[in-house]
Amino acid sequence: MNRRVREFCERFGIPAEVFERLATLEEQETVFVGTPEAMSFDAVRPMRRGIRLARVYPYSVKPTTFGMQVLGAQASRNRIDLSDEQAKLLINGGSLNVDTGVANGFVLLRWRGFVVGVGFYKRPVLKSQIPRFRAVE
Repeated sequence: MNRRVREFCERFGIPAEVFERLATLEEQETVFVGTPEAMSFDAVRPMRRGIRLARVYPYSVKPTTFGMQVLGAQASRNRIDLSDEQAKLLINGGSLNVDTGVANGFVLLRWRGFVVGVGFYKRPVLKSQIPRFRAVE
C-alpha cells in the first residue's frame, strides 16, 4: 500500500482492507484511487484515472470532499457530526468554534450520518474545506 494511502487510513481509521480491491496512483502531488481495471487503462491516455482521493502536502494529506463522500462511511476516527445549523454554515464556506475530541488537522464532516465533506480543525476552530461552486447562468 502506498505510504500516503496508509497515512490517510491511519488518520481516519479506515481499514486497510478497503483498499485491497482498489488500485492507487500518486501523481503530481495527488493520490488517485480506482478499480485496477480503470487504473490500468491507458489506450486513450486520459488525463487522470479513478477519483482524486487526496492532495499531498509536505506534512499532511488533505482528503478531497468527493473522495471522502465515497470512502468516508468506512471512517472511524477524526470525524465530526454536525447539527443542521452547523452543516449549513460549513457547506456555505464558513467556520465555527467547536470543542471535540478529534485531533487537530483534516477531519471528516458528517450531517445526519451522511458525509458532507472535509474540514480543517485547529482547536477550537473548525473551517470548511468543502468546495464552493459558482452558480451556472
